[in-house]
Amino acid sequence: MEPKVWTAAELEGLSPAERHALFDASIATDLDRAPQELVERARTRIHQRIAQSEAPTV
Repeated sequence: MEPKVWTAAELEGLSPAERHALFDASIATDLDRAPQELVERARTRIHQRIAQSEAPTV
């Protein structure tokens, strides 16, 4: 199921505690539950940055 997309007006109608709870619930801490395309893009960028930092300087 797709997560709900909240409008600004809907968010403004919530209490600060409710907004905070929505934010906390939106954070993926398990990579198996995160969108795999996003995980793969992040891995690719990480590997590129590691390679660049380990490249000999001329």
